[in-house]
Amino acid sequence: MEAIYSALGYGAARARVVVLGIDGAGKTSALERVKDAYTDVKGLRPEQIIPTIGMNIAKVDGDVACTFWDLGGVIGLRGIWEKYFEECDACAYVVDATNEERLEEAMVELERALNNPAFPKNIPLVVLANKYDLSGPEGLEMVRASCADVVAGARARPLFRVFPTDCRSGLGIKPAIDWLTRELARSSPSSRAFAL
Repeated sequence: MEAIYSALGYGAARARVVVLGIDGAGKTSALERVKDAYTDVKGLRPEQIIPTIGMNIAKVDGDVACTFWDLGGVIGLRGIWEKYFEECDACAYVVDATNEERLEEAMVELERALNNPAFPKNIPLVVLANKYDLSGPEGLEMVRASCADVVAGARARPLFRVFPTDCRSGLGIKPAIDWLTRELARSSPSSRAFAL
């Protein structure tokens, strides 16, 4: 199938990664640091980033070529997330590790996503515990424990790992995305969607 798409000029298999999280978690900042780490195009600086209304897209090449879909996280936009679930091969979920008050809301939304019938089972899920530079190990452990509870009871049962990150500076982004692409590479190429 990959050869057919290449012959038609569409390129090789490209894994599709949805980037989710509630508003203010740092999804767009994370995606801009992914651009810095994996492309020649530099991402926006932190002071240039505004809240995502709709979607922000980035394509990166590496062990597995990926298209990242950063979906808006405000309450009114969370309803569109499920429209992207059936076509995704992996999920990056961004959580503000400093905001204990909104952690419950973030976990409710993660649980809602993982229990949605359209969310693929057993796909890689990388959780970015953002603002680790401010939260330290306590924030990371709070996010890790909360995610473990959500995933344990979820319908989708993704393979997941939590990484400490600072999405403003890029700290921890490359190890997190490297893990995600390694897990995608282990999956069957026929199970991955093709970018058109």
